[in-house]
Amino acid sequence: MSVTISVRVEDHIKNDIEDLGYKPGEYLKMILYQEIQKEKSKKALQWLKKHRLNTDGATVEDSIRKDRDSR
Repeated sequence: MSVTISVRVEDHIKNDIEDLGYKPGEYLKMILYQEIQKEKSKKALQWLKKHRLNTDGATVEDSIRKDRDSR
């Protein structure tokens, strides 16, 4: 299912989009998709930063070695 979203822009903006070789609707869909992906990525990165483990500077290799040595 799709919906219609109307946007009022000045003539020169529409002309610029057409000069780039796009239909205005196609161009706006492309831009909206890209911006949504950016926002999702930013939110995911914020979540990861908020929930990351405190390693105190230890590397993954150090953690693996410590785990193996404790067996």
